[in-house]
Amino acid sequence: MTSITPPNISLDSVLEYNKVERTLVSDLEKLRSFSQKLKLTKSIVLINDVLQRIEQRSFSIAVVGEFKRGKSTFINALLGQEILPSDILPCSATLNRVTYGVKPEVKIIFKDGHEEQISIEELTDYVTKLTPESEMTAESIKEAVVYYPIPYCQNNIDVIDTPGLNDDQNMTEVTLSVLPQVDAAIMIILAQSPFSEFERDLLENKLLTNDLGRVIFVVNIWDSYTPEQTERILGSVKNRIQKYVLERAENQFGKDSEEYTIYKQKIGTPKVFGIYIKQALEAKQKGDQNLLFQSGFKQFEVALEKFLTQERGVILLEVPANRVITSSKEILTTISIQESALAMKQEEFQAAYQKSVAEIAAIRERQTKEFKLIDGAAANVKLLVRPLIYNFSTELKQAVEEAIQATAIDPREVKNDNTKKSLANKLNEKVKNALRHRTDKISQKIQDEIQKGIDKEVERLQDFAQSVGQAITNIEMQFVEVEVSSNRKTSAAAEAITVALSVFTGFGGIWSGYRAAGLKGAAVGAAASFGTAVVGGFIATVIGLPIALPVLLAVGVVSIFTGGGIASMVFAGDLVENYRKNYTEKTLEALDKQIREQRLEQKIDDQITTAFEVLKQTLRQEVDALLDNTQKTLTELSDKRGRQEAMTDAERQEINQIRAETQRILGNAQRLCEQLTEIVSV
Repeated sequence: MTSITPPNISLDSVLEYNKVERTLVSDLEKLRSFSQKLKLTKSIVLINDVLQRIEQRSFSIAVVGEFKRGKSTFINALLGQEILPSDILPCSATLNRVTYGVKPEVKIIFKDGHEEQISIEELTDYVTKLTPESEMTAESIKEAVVYYPIPYCQNNIDVIDTPGLNDDQNMTEVTLSVLPQVDAAIMIILAQSPFSEFERDLLENKLLTNDLGRVIFVVNIWDSYTPEQTERILGSVKNRIQKYVLERAENQFGKDSEEYTIYKQKIGTPKVFGIYIKQALEAKQKGDQNLLFQSGFKQFEVALEKFLTQERGVILLEVPANRVITSSKEILTTISIQESALAMKQEEFQAAYQKSVAEIAAIRERQTKEFKLIDGAAANVKLLVRPLIYNFSTELKQAVEEAIQATAIDPREVKNDNTKKSLANKLNEKVKNALRHRTDKISQKIQDEIQKGIDKEVERLQDFAQSVGQAITNIEMQFVEVEVSSNRKTSAAAEAITVALSVFTGFGGIWSGYRAAGLKGAAVGAAASFGTAVVGGFIATVIGLPIALPVLLAVGVVSIFTGGGIASMVFAGDLVENYRKNYTEKTLEALDKQIREQRLEQKIDDQITTAFEVLKQTLRQEVDALLDNTQKTLTELSDKRGRQEAMTDAERQEINQIRAETQRILGNAQRLCEQLTEIVSV
């Protein structure tokens, strides 16, 4: 494959994105071959790691919303074919994953682990609620994977149709469980009734706990609204989303905090599209581009492709692009050292060899000290989050008491078992939401402290990265006349370490900013990125109370009030207050028990340790690769000189070919990185 990067790349479409990525893959495979010939074994490992990441990565888009909002029809419009079943009744009862396949077929994955191949025509019998038989079958299914030769999915994209929310509690939990794993969530809202109470809860308590950048809103328009009416509806939806988002951020950070200001700037304007979904499907089936544009679907597809490429893909492309640059420069350096070392006098070679070995030893010694500093940073973060963990129980109990106290209770609700069950369920929901809000707020604070600690270490390690880069340059200069620019910000070796650490944190944007403006620019780059690879989302999962506690309440607390214990109270006011008091006591008792069982302090300490250990491992992998490859090259040259061997004409010709090809690959990758930086900076 010809590995030529065009003068100005375009990432406006998935096809263009994949073209650039395939070029990088081809170049990495060539560099791997060159590294094998030069015996740069540690570089081969790093190249393989990047290639594996690219191979395993896919884009996935989950379509969510209340039942009968048009999700399946929307997906069919996206795919251009009526593949998924849709009906006037609530339909989808499982996760339906549409992926590319040459032959149309379906693989049913059951909850017990076994799989079954069926035809497309049989899908309705397995994944819908249209008949009692199909509904029963759907309950045993984990996921239906629909293979279809859809061009849209040919680019490693999966589209996931989720069960209707607010139709069945189990199906709702299935849908929510998939959100953290997808690249984008598209929420379908009806224009006729935008933002029901459930949809508001979905937005505030589920979607906003994930990365907001992943959520795109589609307003399904059924009636013949005028353009002015449509704009008013969309404007109203945008304003309500913005209001919910900022209210949540205000509660979480405080309106006067710097974090709130940054968050407000980052979220921008919510992505909201008005689409005549049925009209869009009809347009796709007929191939009518005018009708497709009128439906609003064409504009949506353009924005979706931009999200999947420019807004997220740039960071993903930087990883292989920087590996190409680093491996290319390492190959060129190795070739230069080999050629010059074999031409040097023995005395000159030995002197250069000894100085180089000393440089490597000094860097290894400093690396050991850096690891101890990283351990110290981890210990400091543990101390910083300790007060948050200690106050966790008090915070949650306060949230529970406030939620129960603020809930209006009619005396009639506590007079018989049926109404008491309904009341308990109502209180249960209030408690669940209060716990979710407070848990989310506390877990975010803990997560922020961990992230700050890691980011501080990544920034501090820039000096070490520069030292490693300088050491490699010094070694090269022992053997070759190397021209080093006075305004050169960093070496190839330092770049390799910097980008590896940036990718580890999840903030690929740090690297974009760093290349453009040094460390000061790194903060700008971070604002455009997508979260933390190791820490992100973990703390809330560890705490686990918003999901686990309501189940406990439903079994424990509700049963306490189904007898006649407090129904004998004479006065309505006493009846309500005694019920409220007893409910609060039993809820706090259950909450306290569960918090003790969680062992949060140990779990969070373990997570902090793991995060910083991965940081050390990433640093070790990059630095050892550079040092080990250089040491191995020097040792082999020393042995070769001892045997008084010289480079043959055939070897020289092959080396020249490798150098020429590597220089061309390097030039393309450098131009690509410059353009990626410009895209992120826009």
